[in-house]
Amino acid sequence: MKSYDLRCPICGTVNRGLYLEETDGWMECEKCGNVTQSMEHRQTVLIPLILKTQSRSDNNRVDRLAVGI
Repeated sequence: MKSYDLRCPICGTVNRGLYLEETDGWMECEKCGNVTQSMEHRQTVLIPLILKTQSRSDNNRVDRLAVGI
């Protein structure tokens, strides 16, 4: 497993040797203790989003979109 060095966005301290894949990008700063998530190392999942495009009486027309979380 690869380790990363990441700067805390709150206090600016560089935290070394973090295993971000294991924690889904979350880390606790060694200096200030704040818990943050690195957007570069988080896992994204595509989920279907269903939008109705016509009135309630017409249930046959539905658009589907994939949205990242």
